Amino acid sequence: MIELVYLIPLIPLFTAIIILFFGKEGENPKMPYVGIVSMGWCFLHSACVFLQALTGRLEEFPYYRTVSWFSFGGSERSIIDNDIGVLLDGPALTLLFVVTLVSLLVHIYSLGYMKGDKRFNRYYAYLSFFTASMLGLVVTSNLLVLFACWELVGVASYLLIGFWFEKPGPAYASKKAFMTTKLGDMGFYIGLLLLFAAVGTFDLQMLAYRAEMGPEYSLSTGVATWVGLLFLFAAIGKSAQVPLFIWLPDAMEGPTPVSALIHAATMVVAGIYLIARVYFVYAASPVAMHAVAWVGVLTAFFAATMALVAYDIKRVLAFSTISQLGYMMLGLGVGGYTSGLFHLTTHAFFKALLFLGAGSVIHAVHTNDMREMGGLSKKMPTTFITMTAATLAIAGMPYFSGWFSKEMILHDAYAVSPLLWAIGLVTAGLTAFYMSRMMFLTFTGKARDQHKWGHAHESPSVMTVPLWILGVLSVFSGLLLEKVWHFKDLVHFEMAHEAAHHAPGWIGWAAFAVFFGGCWLAYQLYGTDDLSVAENLRTKFSWAAEILEKRYYFDDVALWFVALSDKLAELCYWVDANIIDAIFIDGWALVTRLLAEINSFIDDFFVDGAVDGVGSITQDAGWGLRRLATGRVQEYMLYIALAVMTFAIYIITR
Repeated sequence: MIELVYLIPLIPLFTAIIILFFGKEGENPKMPYVGIVSMGWCFLHSACVFLQALTGRLEEFPYYRTVSWFSFGGSERSIIDNDIGVLLDGPALTLLFVVTLVSLLVHIYSLGYMKGDKRFNRYYAYLSFFTASMLGLVVTSNLLVLFACWELVGVASYLLIGFWFEKPGPAYASKKAFMTTKLGDMGFYIGLLLLFAAVGTFDLQMLAYRAEMGPEYSLSTGVATWVGLLFLFAAIGKSAQVPLFIWLPDAMEGPTPVSALIHAATMVVAGIYLIARVYFVYAASPVAMHAVAWVGVLTAFFAATMALVAYDIKRVLAFSTISQLGYMMLGLGVGGYTSGLFHLTTHAFFKALLFLGAGSVIHAVHTNDMREMGGLSKKMPTTFITMTAATLAIAGMPYFSGWFSKEMILHDAYAVSPLLWAIGLVTAGLTAFYMSRMMFLTFTGKARDQHKWGHAHESPSVMTVPLWILGVLSVFSGLLLEKVWHFKDLVHFEMAHEAAHHAPGWIGWAAFAVFFGGCWLAYQLYGTDDLSVAENLRTKFSWAAEILEKRYYFDDVALWFVALSDKLAELCYWVDANIIDAIFIDGWALVTRLLAEINSFIDDFFVDGAVDGVGSITQDAGWGLRRLATGRVQEYMLYIALAVMTFAIYIITR
């Protein structure tokens, strides 16, 4: 089956084309099932290969196959062959399994959530296209193809975030996401060209091989630093790191299943995957490696603090995603290659569950505001139980999936920098607090809106079955991958610094302490019907709450740059209309008129004057000769004599 793995991204791509062109709205309501069946096949295919790799039953792993794509160069000796193919190693196979599983569950869940939408078929076409783009990014062996799929992921996210484009919110959010990520993509493009200029190939296997040969052969430390920083800038945009995270909270305007897919398995994890895929670049540059670590830890902390004051349930989860992506960056930046990818895997399960659970809540009460919820555990027991499991996993409950990967990251961070570890530890406590706060405000206590609570009900089975599947994975996936299947043997990088065994034993107790403290504090403030203490604290520290609600004014700064660019555009337009036009267009017209006058003067006084002058001279000469021709022979003889005398004198004097 591994030899047919190239079909996994192609099948959803063809499915998207079929649904888009043959699934006209209202005429063929069964077309979404084509997407579900195709995604089911892709999941089964990737799951079989993934389990074979985990159990060591693959004869050839990593799997690498290419075919010739195109060649270019000036002569036979300088021709460069560019191949396209499949590279299936530990990171690729892991993400292949995660993407297909989450996408399949989102496809199924959407049958209930999007039922009755007027663009139901188009939604599934976009969903398949989104998945195909991400899968192509995962399995390709060519960095140029990876960049092309990277851009297709951005296009697909634009279509899905703005799916309800008739509303101003989704339309604005899709444009904001597209433009912000395109800014980061410039770094990918420039870094790609710089890496190719230094090494001379786009093939990932060849790039890694030449990097291992040492800086004297291909990749110097200076080039690795610049390429690493440029790729990091691309990841900052796509994976919503500081300061380009501003698009992700607004992306919640799209359908909730889309949010689950974006946050759990596609789009935002593409940046993390890029860093892991070109990790040989960062292994050659300590500067770029430290930059990854600090960008990650600052993103994790800032996003966690912003989630403390949010009341929109989807925005809380959006900030949570940004924070957890920062954790993954931190792991990769401190040399914890395995821990970063391990957290990417476990995070996909509990974050998909949290978003789908939030969608179930919103579907029941028709609001995103947690202040209008409360007491829903009695009305929606399945959603409550599964979301509780996901919350404990992301908060770091021991032996839940998130605990294994987060502990590994904190251990790796402590071995490199106690300061990075301390910030990560505080962020872990904040995560436990704001996630517990979300659960208490949504499911416990009394109903704060009796009308919405009265109409609330559990979602249909087509929506709850994916919740149970993800709930089981949120609890047990970390234990299975860590203890049973030895995930770290599948996903490793020889040049990475796996340093968990160097950390002291009390590191784990510190993580448990902040987990317990965050949950306990959230219960004290939001776990009862009396929310006055929390409201008083918010009023007392209103200045801090305002800063957090304004997202540390990152959006304002971005809008300031947009306004500045608008002013510069207006200035350029004014200069073009009033100065450039005056100098070049009006000036050229003046020069043209002046040249025409000069040309007319030359024609009148030189060309025409010369022609008229020749005629006048001829006419005057004729007039003079007529005066000499009198008809008298003696005068003619006199002229001849004078001429002979003149000629004779000339000869004699010479």
